[in-house]
Amino acid sequence: MDCPKCGKKIGDNDNVCSNCGVVIKEGGENTKLSTKLFNKKNKKKNPLETSTLGKTEKLRSKFGMKHLKILLAIIAVALVVLLIITLIVSIASGKGKKLARNTAEYIGTTVAVAETKMDMHFSDKSAYSGLNRALEFNYVEESEDSVKVDGVTYPEWAVLITTDKKQKIQSVKYCDFKLLKKNIKGVECDKLINLDRFDKGVSFDKVEDAIDIDPYSITYSLDLVTYRYRYWYDSDTGDEQQVILDVSFDGDNKFLYYTSTLVYPENL
Repeated sequence: MDCPKCGKKIGDNDNVCSNCGVVIKEGGENTKLSTKLFNKKNKKKNPLETSTLGKTEKLRSKFGMKHLKILLAIIAVALVVLLIITLIVSIASGKGKKLARNTAEYIGTTVAVAETKMDMHFSDKSAYSGLNRALEFNYVEESEDSVKVDGVTYPEWAVLITTDKKQKIQSVKYCDFKLLKKNIKGVECDKLINLDRFDKGVSFDKVEDAIDIDPYSITYSLDLVTYRYRYWYDSDTGDEQQVILDVSFDGDNKFLYYTSTLVYPENL
């Protein structure tokens, strides 16, 4: 048997431990003491509660959970902020397109009528000299924020109106200069975009899916909407070929025709 005090081996009939001297005697107080010591020694305990290592692990666990909650809270806040920023950018970029569509409803009427109906005022000149030089228009509404395209400053977007001599609106053009800021050459494509397979009257969605890039301008005129795209691809000679693609639809968004204009370097 084991000594209830020191735990070393002793004889089954020994009354006294030869190692520590504790008295082991049946029927008396010593027996109660030995039993108490034995039970105390052999009592199973949770190592996480009794050992220094266990206490440390508990503290680490508690500490880790606290920081995990803080980290999750930070991530949640960051996602909310990102969502808000995305919504703001989306609303801001969509403002110009919406304005162009609304203004196009007044094609054939005077600018004054459109301004009254829409409760706004168009300017006869852009705040950006680059836009005044680059495009022809009679009236303009533009973004307050600007971008630089090939070293020239433009508004992020602009809605340009052309009129006849009686100030009646002939066309409304939406321009997205922010899109051109990414690359003045436009979007990189694998090859020349060919729309010959589409018959007249095909839906806008099918043609748009085939093009698969965003237009940098949309022009509304009487019963006609023209989307202009700018892209480039590597030609067979290894040169970068730039292309301006114009795709026109009728008032019901049915495909009419398209033209591709190859852009070559000038003033070399």
